[in-house]
Amino acid sequence: MNKAQAAGAALAVFAAFGAAAQKQTIKIASVAPNRSPWDVEQRKLAQEWARISGGDAMLQFFDTQAIGSENGVIQKLRGARPGQRAPLDGAVFTCIGIHELAPEAHILTLCVPFTFKTQAEVDYVLEAVSGDIQKAVQNKGYVLLGCFGVGWIYFSTKEPVRTPEKLKDLRLAMGGFGSPEFTAALKTAGYKVENIPLDKISQNIRSPGGVQGVYAIPMYTYATKYHETLRYVLDLPICPVFTAFIMSEPVWDSFSAPYRAQLLEAVKKSERVFSSMQQETDEHYLALMEQSGVTRAVPTAAELAAWEKSFTEDAQKMLDGNNTILDRAFYRRILALLAEYRKQNGGG
Repeated sequence: MNKAQAAGAALAVFAAFGAAAQKQTIKIASVAPNRSPWDVEQRKLAQEWARISGGDAMLQFFDTQAIGSENGVIQKLRGARPGQRAPLDGAVFTCIGIHELAPEAHILTLCVPFTFKTQAEVDYVLEAVSGDIQKAVQNKGYVLLGCFGVGWIYFSTKEPVRTPEKLKDLRLAMGGFGSPEFTAALKTAGYKVENIPLDKISQNIRSPGGVQGVYAIPMYTYATKYHETLRYVLDLPICPVFTAFIMSEPVWDSFSAPYRAQLLEAVKKSERVFSSMQQETDEHYLALMEQSGVTRAVPTAAELAAWEKSFTEDAQKMLDGNNTILDRAFYRRILALLAEYRKQNGGG
């Protein structure tokens, strides 16, 4: 290739990738605990975007807890005036945040206890329904760039819990995944759940009159040091938790199509990393908690059967309840997809 051809090729690359791009810092609020593997991976993603874009797309992550809540993030995703750029350009939300942003997605139906058995099942269903979730998010003016499985919910408590009756007798907080609507839905199933702001949970747990347990993924429980007060964990994965990376549509559209394809592939790569290490990560943090003196209560076969029966009944109460977060038609679709997957893979 001669100099003229090389110059022409360089110009073509610039035209394809940089014509619509300008150097910009893209401000993203994230629920990832600081310095957790989750946080490390999203910062790797930021480095990859910077590499792909030649420094034009610089992701800058902010701690959602510093903003107060996922609902507070939603407020900052909106400009103070029409046409004005919002304080935030996007977010890494939990399913709670996506529900609050786009309730039409019915995304919390994916978190009904004991619906899924494995992360592979979660990935299969998410792939099948992601288009519907994307449409609901896009109707609000945002683009769903990816969904990340970050762990499964476990109950951590101040006293040992081996039965559903005992768990329902304790006052519980949603560790990083709370909302008034979800709290109300759990109450219909008989749980004493309190909706405590993210930045107040640690203090509340340590208080003598505070809550007696938390509902969270092991990484979150460990990173926030809840386990230093909650010295028992029920060794029973309840339901998957995933996060969604969304971005303002105008910001995303400011990049040309080939540019977006490479940035999106970097997100998909992170998705695959999270999915592959999810079970290992949960076990890692459960083991770290155990090493620090936390007792893991492993259910016996009889206890497991009691938990499964209780959670199945509780799920039905939540689905039948007067709430807007769980959708029965969507739940039936999830069950049909799971039956399809299990048939294809020899599952029960």
